[in-house]
Amino acid sequence: MAVIKGIFNGNTVKLLEPVKAKKGMIVDVIFKDKNEKDSAFETALKQEFERMDKGFPLGGGPYYHSRSELHDR
Repeated sequence: MAVIKGIFNGNTVKLLEPVKAKKGMIVDVIFKDKNEKDSAFETALKQEFERMDKGFPLGGGPYYHSRSELHDR
């Protein structure tokens, strides 16, 4: 998912950044008022990206051996 800013003009949106996308690709457009502060969606999106960057502890620990220890058996 990429968040790209653009300018709406009539029935078109001019993107302010280059995008690698295929022609005919379906996109979602969200209109935000200039006076609007962080919306709930943007706040939730930022939180999710932070969680993805941090990761989740999935276990693992001292019972996992190094590659060299596994091959010494």
